[in-house]
Amino acid sequence: MKHITTVSFLLLLIAAALPATAQESPTTVGGYGELHYNEPEGSAGGMLDFHRFVIYLNHEFNDWISFASETEIEHTYVAGGDAPGELSIEQAYIELRPWDAYGFRAGIVLPPVGIINQYHEPPTFHGVERPNFHKNIIPTTWREAGIGFFGAPTHTLGFQLYAVSSFKPSGLSAGSGLRGGRQKAAESSTKNMGLTGRVDYMPVLGLSLGASFFTGGVSMGNEALGDAGVTVLAGDVRYAIGNLQLRGEAALISVADADKINAVYQNSVADQMNGFYAEAAYNVLPHLAESAQQLFVFGRYEMYNTQAEVTGFEAMDMYDRTDVTVGLTWLPTGNVAIKMDYQLFDDARDLDGRGQFNAGIGYAFF
Repeated sequence: MKHITTVSFLLLLIAAALPATAQESPTTVGGYGELHYNEPEGSAGGMLDFHRFVIYLNHEFNDWISFASETEIEHTYVAGGDAPGELSIEQAYIELRPWDAYGFRAGIVLPPVGIINQYHEPPTFHGVERPNFHKNIIPTTWREAGIGFFGAPTHTLGFQLYAVSSFKPSGLSAGSGLRGGRQKAAESSTKNMGLTGRVDYMPVLGLSLGASFFTGGVSMGNEALGDAGVTVLAGDVRYAIGNLQLRGEAALISVADADKINAVYQNSVADQMNGFYAEAAYNVLPHLAESAQQLFVFGRYEMYNTQAEVTGFEAMDMYDRTDVTVGLTWLPTGNVAIKMDYQLFDDARDLDGRGQFNAGIGYAFF
């Protein structure tokens, strides 16, 4: 009997030391994904593509040290030859938060320039495809290795500031601007580093004003490139009131010594690139039925030019582009989006415009 009592006591001690079943795990899994159908006007048929499959893996080491990551497969598979897919780590950083309102991050981070580079899950934006502004002016998804400091001095004001690897000059181009110059934390050179930051101000409920920047050299130690560098200045606004959502962004990019970059790489990089878009969306479902679901009718107008100012050659009109997108976003629940839209592209390659129909479904869970 004595032995049974002793064993029972030990079992009770072990049970007390184990976490309660109701406790949350310090490791969490989430993710997002999106399936797209794209059919250009006049084509014999469209294309189906599971564009993105993303897994979040996060861990809380304690109440002030955590890890966050985002791993993505694009176009479903990665293999040799002509396989369309890409496997990449888009975020992976350690966060130290020694104070409630301030902290540090180090690892692979997203430069906080513009809106969608940081908030790119399908239910968070209208349109099957991300705005082309976020492909050709502010490259999305843009990630680099770096370290930084963030905080919120008040409940209406927040900031982020990071030192990150800069762009590689060989990847800058006439058509897609900075996009090909991202180093993506893959054996990134530190011969040039960049500084990037953002301030968010929320003066009233529903209104968010943002200002962001990036600046960094891109010569990578090549004396022939002189003081080549990239500076990005961006501003954005978001406003939501009742069933109405409004959003706008604008950016100006300057490339120092672009003529020297072009002399070495022959890539017709502009001295200046710029662009903006404005978007409005309205939830019409409350006028049709009582429901917690949402059905948005939206429209977006984009203008962007990756050869706004050039030196040593004539700017090409084909890179001065205008896009108009109109469509529907149905949110049967907050983290699932079913989308349909029509896009009209207008540039010097086709003065009468070109159209494309898109449909898709996206999800996110945390």
